[in-house]
Amino acid sequence: MSIEPSLRERLLALPVEDRQRFLAGLPLEVAAAARWEWRFWARPDQLEPPGPWRTWLLRSGRGAGKTRAGAEWVRGAVESGRYGRLHLVGRTDADVRGTMVEGPSGLLAISPPWCRPTYRPRLRRLSWPNGALALLFSAEEPDRLRGPQCEAAWCDELASWSYPESYHNLLFGLRLGSDPRCVVTSTPRPTALLRELAGKASTVQTVSSTYSNRANLAPAFLEEILAAYEGTRLGRQEIYGEILEDVPGALWSHALLDELRLVSMTKQSCRSVTIQ
Repeated sequence: MSIEPSLRERLLALPVEDRQRFLAGLPLEVAAAARWEWRFWARPDQLEPPGPWRTWLLRSGRGAGKTRAGAEWVRGAVESGRYGRLHLVGRTDADVRGTMVEGPSGLLAISPPWCRPTYRPRLRRLSWPNGALALLFSAEEPDRLRGPQCEAAWCDELASWSYPESYHNLLFGLRLGSDPRCVVTSTPRPTALLRELAGKASTVQTVSSTYSNRANLAPAFLEEILAAYEGTRLGRQEIYGEILEDVPGALWSHALLDELRLVSMTKQSCRSVTIQ
């Protein structure tokens, strides 16, 4: 059973809390169909932003629902026929399998029975009934990303990758179709790669905190873990998804280094000018 378009649009016009209360009171067969309508359950920061972006960077605190958002973006892109050739890249093979594919918010768990992909772990691939194919990669093996082409990609926990060249090799292969795009989900760390990505004009960012998803988190986690790190510098990164630019007490900050670099380049340019 499917949701009628008119009902779908009326529900989407409601605030998230009212929408969820309404859905909880629906007949079982309607509620079962609504279960797979991601837009009914998602927060605004978990939905694809509008515009001609090249990369969507989801900077989130721990447990904020970024994996679910990445998996649902892939699912929507495949089910709609928008993309048929994808690359999924995680920090390690274990992360790809345990989080992106088989995890509680991974692609197998969030896909409806009629469009559930077949997972072939030995071949490192997912294949959907409509012919779409996703190849799976570990960021620990940069050379495996040299050559393969795709129309779209999902990169998980980019800030924890050991080899930035894995991301750059992926971008060289992201060249099929008329609108290749990449979704990056990560709890941030102040790595050069993440700062580079966040600073690009073609990157659109959404930021969400752990508190945004508190309804789906264990109370003990909220009471103990979050309470311990609330108000701390680490908490700004791990709870609120901030990119912490500087280390406390450091003699040099990124902003100061950038300023000195600009001054140095200006002086060199002035010395190269000959007055006639």
